[in-house]
Amino acid sequence: MLPVLLPVLLLLPLPARPGGAAAGLGITARTLSPCYSADLRPASQRLVSAAGCTVLLTIPPLQVSRGVLWEYKAGLREGVIVSYALDGPANTSRPYKNRTRFNETDFSLQIVLQQGDDRLYRFRSESEATGWFQLRVVEPLSEPEIVGNSSVKAGGNTKLVCNVLEGRADLYWWKKNGELLLGSDHIQFVDNSTLCIVKASMNDSGYYACVVRNEVSQNETSFLLHVQNAANVVLPVILVCVLIGLLAGVFVWCRRRDRQCYNGCR
Repeated sequence: MLPVLLPVLLLLPLPARPGGAAAGLGITARTLSPCYSADLRPASQRLVSAAGCTVLLTIPPLQVSRGVLWEYKAGLREGVIVSYALDGPANTSRPYKNRTRFNETDFSLQIVLQQGDDRLYRFRSESEATGWFQLRVVEPLSEPEIVGNSSVKAGGNTKLVCNVLEGRADLYWWKKNGELLLGSDHIQFVDNSTLCIVKASMNDSGYYACVVRNEVSQNETSFLLHVQNAANVVLPVILVCVLIGLLAGVFVWCRRRDRQCYNGCR
């Protein structure tokens, strides 16, 4: 099951450093379909996108006489993604080869994101530059799994644990038969990823779903829990014992009857 990815965000530039960028020169960024960012708040100073998705970085029209650079900054380290001179081909640095596309007409840049792309970026020409802006890269969540006993006796306690194997979940919540579960003395949550049912009753039988979410994806899975009435467990055992006893009695009766018949005929 593929992760559910939600609508697009636009990126606004970070404020320019004093003397470091031309006033009003900013970058617009968006995640291209079919991948979308799931941070639904108005974008400000950053873009949140998903690993494996493609982002498009664009700039407003500007005059360029010789060449341009797309640059990144990670901590104190800075590097070049693409350098382009107007009289020659674009040169892409090794970490970005085979996953970037530079447009020589409008100087836009597409990047297929990896986890290590969580960095600051800017565009620069020989005379002006944008301010640095932040691109945050988040790993989409895999379908979670629920671990626990699928059957429990009435009156007993049980727990269901929701595990996510890929990505980090920021939010967990639980549903039963499609309805949101709320905490109580009977229904308890531990770190939201674990559901505890105290003194289970027959009414607790049903389908339980764990829903997980982070900034770029949402996923869920379901689990069928059956609560057994204590009488339903004891009665079959009694019936089996009675049946075994009857069969044993019939067998002994037949053995005795055969012996009596044989002695009489002899």
